[in-house]
Amino acid sequence: MIDQSLLKNARIIQSWRRSIGFEVCGDGTLVLRIPYGLSRRQLEQVVAKKESWIKRAQEKVRREQSEHRTLELEEGETFLLFGQDCTLHRQPGKGFRLQPGNLFMGLEETRESLARFLIQQLAPVLFEMVSRYASLMGLPLPRVKCSRARSRWGYCNYKGELGFSWPLVFCPREVIAYVVVHELCHIRNMSHNKAFWLSVARILPDYRKREKWLKVHRKVMSTL
Repeated sequence: MIDQSLLKNARIIQSWRRSIGFEVCGDGTLVLRIPYGLSRRQLEQVVAKKESWIKRAQEKVRREQSEHRTLELEEGETFLLFGQDCTLHRQPGKGFRLQPGNLFMGLEETRESLARFLIQQLAPVLFEMVSRYASLMGLPLPRVKCSRARSRWGYCNYKGELGFSWPLVFCPREVIAYVVVHELCHIRNMSHNKAFWLSVARILPDYRKREKWLKVHRKVMSTL
């Protein structure tokens, strides 16, 4: 028998389609895209077959949310900085001081000023990686921007300019390198076709492992 709570809490979207689409959103909500005319009994039968997958996906979301909580800017909170555990310490006054495994933040500083400080830490890492990999790939050095977008890790526009989301600062350096190479490869190929992925693999043969880290830890994007 199906767990009725799955359907009770699901968001159901009807459309002119032939199959049922399943999606577990970032907040754990189950989205079901179903054809017009599908009966409740038919829906329950199909969802019952996918029940184990749905519950695993929702558990994964809950685990990610517990592992990567949004910072409250309180003493002793921990977060990832370039993929390594870092502890936040609040101290009187203004300013930031970074030591291995520890970030000291003045009590007069804000969430916005912390973001600016972290962008300052990320920028030279990005520029160094873009320069190194562009040279390796025989590309001219592109313009690079640090974006505040949270919907994607990076982009390459039609002018060959690259943009990177600043929450990359929470990711390991090898993962940042993957995003850099991914976007550099788009300068010559804007598609995600077989030729594109072959070009990524030529530079980073283990790119799938790096890409998986982003998928598993996508909640780091909401750290701050």
